[in-house]
Amino acid sequence: MEHEKQSTIEREQKLGNTPVPKLLFQMSAPMIFAMIVNGLYYLIDAVFVGRVVGGEALGGLAAGFPIDMLVVALGTMLGIGTASIVSFELGSQKKEEAASAIISAVLFTIALSVAFSAILMVFKADIFHIFGATERIFKYADAYYSVIIPGSILVLLSFLGINTVRAEGNAKLAALVMFSGALINVFLNAAFMIVFNMGIAGAAWGTLLARLVSVIILMGYYGFNKSIINLWSVNWRINITEIRKILLIGLSSFLNQVGFSILAAAVNILLKNYGTAVDMSVYGVISRIHIFITMPLLGLAQGFHSIVGFNFGAGNYKRVSETVKISFIYAFAIGLFLFGFLVFMPQDILRLFTDKPEVIQNGVFALRITTLMTPVIGLQIIAYFYFMAVHKAVTAMLVSLSRQVIFILPPLIVLPLFMGKQGIWLAFPMADVVAVAVSAALLLRSVNKQVKEGSLPDRCS
Repeated sequence: MEHEKQSTIEREQKLGNTPVPKLLFQMSAPMIFAMIVNGLYYLIDAVFVGRVVGGEALGGLAAGFPIDMLVVALGTMLGIGTASIVSFELGSQKKEEAASAIISAVLFTIALSVAFSAILMVFKADIFHIFGATERIFKYADAYYSVIIPGSILVLLSFLGINTVRAEGNAKLAALVMFSGALINVFLNAAFMIVFNMGIAGAAWGTLLARLVSVIILMGYYGFNKSIINLWSVNWRINITEIRKILLIGLSSFLNQVGFSILAAAVNILLKNYGTAVDMSVYGVISRIHIFITMPLLGLAQGFHSIVGFNFGAGNYKRVSETVKISFIYAFAIGLFLFGFLVFMPQDILRLFTDKPEVIQNGVFALRITTLMTPVIGLQIIAYFYFMAVHKAVTAMLVSLSRQVIFILPPLIVLPLFMGKQGIWLAFPMADVVAVAVSAALLLRSVNKQVKEGSLPDRCS
């Protein structure tokens, strides 16, 4: 008990007194590593599919990409919502309540997965066509997602388990689970697609079995009482009140991911009308690159979130302001570093996924244009996590949707009327400029108000 008290005091001193540049690095570095590893899941399948099966198979992944994003949205909502409750209950020394929340979340996730998978399997053909699948790439989408959809339960459970493990303070295990899953995915994809010649379905099976290994590790952690939470100390039933709290807390993250699904669906539909199967393949690649380059920025933002949340609660608004400024500098540096690869090595990046000259040729322009604002998109991500930390949920939601829904859909619809498929790619940096400007303005206005007035923002705004 004395050790726990001492650890709590040390943590408070660290968050409240350690120089911000050093603290931000200490808090963000592990999360950046974990997020990069998590992002590998989106790249590994695309790399193997493009290199082993071919460019049209990448179009199949693009046609079903909104389904991937929907699964991630559900997993993020359940994972973050449950983790928030677990952290709160553990802080209140209520381990049984924390266990009850995890049990409720697990049972609800299983039930949701069954219903979700059944609906998607019935309507998957219609979904692929709606999302822009042509007859040439439909067979690839069907082969891949006929495996992925029924196995979505493993994806959701791994998201849930990783978040709850992190919530109880075992960040190393969370990172280990993510890293081992990504590594196993590489070996299984190589075995199934190259050795056993299973085609695009082999990539799907490799992904699911890697997720299964992650779930087994997490089950062992909780099942053999390695956790500080004893899941066998409570009744195994769904607590509706807890599920409601989990869903409400995770709603903002869910909508953020749904925004990616809406964007992916819109781009697929427009490319079907204005482009070719090659363009669908190009988007199948760059959409995954887009996600991967945001991973280190999300890791930085999660470390930033912890510092701001603590100092906001302590009323130390000047330290909040300093953290925002330092985070802006770090985010810009990371974005500029990534941008260098995108500008000077686009062909090399695209060759990781495919050797088709037409995909690489078209992909270079699309990749460079759509990632043009990479040096500054971290500012928008920082703004989103800031408003979450200071409990301005509505503003956080608007900021999160600004870049992938609010400011991109209008130019995405209008520009192709005059510029064809090139207008689709140009809509991305145009939306980024407006979203970053608006997000930064809202953030700086809120921070300056806190410093000058020392007043708390309205938590409902």
